[in-house]
Amino acid sequence: MEQNKKPSFLKSTINYGVMLGLALVIYSLVLWMFDASFNQTLGYVSYIIMIGGIVLATRTYRDQEQGGYISYGRALGTGTLTVLFASVITAFFTLALFTVIDPGLMDRMMTMREMAMYESGLSDDQIDMAMNMAERFASPAILSLSGFAGSVFIGFIFSLITSIFLKKEGNPLERE
Repeated sequence: MEQNKKPSFLKSTINYGVMLGLALVIYSLVLWMFDASFNQTLGYVSYIIMIGGIVLATRTYRDQEQGGYISYGRALGTGTLTVLFASVITAFFTLALFTVIDPGLMDRMMTMREMAMYESGLSDDQIDMAMNMAERFASPAILSLSGFAGSVFIGFIFSLITSIFLKKEGNPLERE
């Protein structure tokens, strides 16, 4: 019986990770089509989508695979692995977006950073130094890798929180 639970756990997290990843890619494409890729407020919606995906994956796994019960640790693992698989998809999408779909997007991003620094009142020397540093790390590959790491980290944090509410442990005397 234990052998059936491990593959279904992995299968469940992969399935929901793919669904979450596709939802995040679609949302990113919509933002890109409306030239809102760098809108910070709309970017927070992706966090809501991520939380929804974590909750859906964990609750479905708990109710359909675990008979309505799940420990905090298993809930945390479900959410984190779901986001890990989703992050792989979004990292490849980010790489494709900046290299194939819209190669000029990186330049627009750097211009927006520079304008934000001017608006914040930094001196020209400070802006030049910051932009030189930013240009060293401004490549689609580095952006994809940092996005992957950031998504997994924030997904882990969200999973820590959602697992508190989604865990449901039964009576240990009744379960075998």
